Amino acid sequence: MDQLIISEEDMVLETEEFSKVYPILMNEIDHIERVRGKLNDFQLMLAISRAKDSMAILSWDRRQTVNAILEKYAQLYRESGREAADAWVDETFGFILRLSEDEEAEADSLVPRNAEMAAKELEDARESEASSRIARRKQEISGLITVKETELLQLYREFYKLSKYTT
Repeated sequence: MDQLIISEEDMVLETEEFSKVYPILMNEIDHIERVRGKLNDFQLMLAISRAKDSMAILSWDRRQTVNAILEKYAQLYRESGREAADAWVDETFGFILRLSEDEEAEADSLVPRNAEMAAKELEDARESEASSRIARRKQEISGLITVKETELLQLYREFYKLSKYTT
């Protein structure tokens, strides 16, 4: 199967969904790191798998984008360590995990660095994506109407010819 190429811009469009799976991933990583230290490939893929399992029902493209985000995180974790992977999430999505002293074991409060700006950028991106999707769909429907009109015209001609012979 061909490798799917997903840009960081596409990844940023899925910030909302990623914000739901990221705390689960961090919980898994924290748990395993406390017990065994840095995760090996199997443990990392298991943590990512558990985070993926928590995703809501998404379209194929959206799911692939979130998967790509998680794979990028895993790649950075393997190559440069957790700090570099967490820094990438912070730089790309504006997320940092804040652990309270009492809840060090529970990494589930994801806080955007600049929530208003991130929300506005996400809204603008979604609106742009929606308008381009609508324009594509309108073009598809226009093409279908043209095809159907042509078919209808051909059927009408055939009906007219047959009507001439039976009358």
